[in-house]
Amino acid sequence: MAQRKSQPEQSLRSQPVAQPQVHTPRRLREDEASSEAASPPTSEPSSPVSPGSADDLPEDQQNTPSAEEQEAARIIAEQARQRQRRKLLHDCERLLLLDFNTLAMPGWPDHHALSLARRRRDSWILFLAILSAIVLAGMANLVPAVIAGVSFGLLVAVGAWGFPVIRHVFTSEPSYLELIVKRRQMLHRARKHVAHLEEPLGLAACCRHMAEYNSALRRHRFQRLYRLSEQGRLAGSIRSRAAAQLYLIFALEAEKAYNRLREAYLKNYQDQLEQGSAEPLDAAAEASGQSAELLGLSGSDDSAKEASEDTVASKAQSQPSEREDDVSRGGAS
Repeated sequence: MAQRKSQPEQSLRSQPVAQPQVHTPRRLREDEASSEAASPPTSEPSSPVSPGSADDLPEDQQNTPSAEEQEAARIIAEQARQRQRRKLLHDCERLLLLDFNTLAMPGWPDHHALSLARRRRDSWILFLAILSAIVLAGMANLVPAVIAGVSFGLLVAVGAWGFPVIRHVFTSEPSYLELIVKRRQMLHRARKHVAHLEEPLGLAACCRHMAEYNSALRRHRFQRLYRLSEQGRLAGSIRSRAAAQLYLIFALEAEKAYNRLREAYLKNYQDQLEQGSAEPLDAAAEASGQSAELLGLSGSDDSAKEASEDTVASKAQSQPSEREDDVSRGGAS
C-alpha cells in the first residue's frame, strides 16, 4: 500500500507545473494597438501652442522686468531724489546767513560779574543811607553842625557817583544796571536774528529732514526746537543765553548736513550730466510752484478786475472828448 501511494505522488511531482503567462512589454504594446484599432476614433480640437508663448515661461521670468525697464525706473527714481535734494537745499539755504557771534554772545555778563556789581551797588546805597541819616540828625541838632556839614558834602559826592558820566572818569567797571541792560540787548539781538532765519518757512522744521546726512539732528534736545519752529514761536522762546546757544548748536549741525547734502547733489548732478539725463536747476520755481498755483486764480481775478477797470476808465475818458468834438463841430456850423 505504501508503494501504491508513493507512485502517484512521484507521478504528480514529475509533472511540470503550469505557470501563469506574463505579458512582455512588446505584448502589451500589441494589445494596446489592437484596442485602439477596435475603438472608434474621437476627434478633439488641439489648440496650437507656440513654442515661445508667455504661458510656457516660469512665473519668475514673467514678473522680472527687462533691463531697459529697470534702467528707466532707476533714472526716474534718481531724478525724484535729486528734486527732493534741490528742494531741501532751497528751503535750508538761510543757514548761510547764520551769524555766529550774535548767537554765541561772547561778551555775555556772567553771574560772577553780576554778583560783584550787585555788591558794589548795595555798598553804595548803604553809604548813602548812613550819610543821609547823619545829615538829618544834624538838622535836628542831634549831632554837631560840622559833622552834619561834612556828611552833607560826602552825600553829594557819593550821590554823584551814581551818574555813569562821572563814575567812568574814575573807573571802567560797569554797574549792575548796565550789566542787566547789556544782557537784555544781547538777547534782543539774538531773538531778532533767529526770527530773521526762521521767518519764511521755519528753518528748523525744514532742516529736520536733513537728518539723513547728519544723525545729530535726531537728538532729543532738538525736538522742542522743531515743534516751536512748526508753530512759528521759536524766536519768542529765546529768553536766555542757553536757549540761544542751543539754537546755535542746532544751526551748526544743520550746516554740516547742508554741506554734505550739497556735495551729494552736485556729485549726482555731474553724473546725470555725463549720462544726459540732468534736469534744469529750477529749485526756486519748484518751491514757489504750489504758492503760484494757489495764487493763480486770485491773480487771474485781479487781472480781470484791473482790465475791466481800465476799459471803464478809457470809456469815461473817451466820452468827454467825443462830446467836446460834437460841441466844436456844432459851433463851427
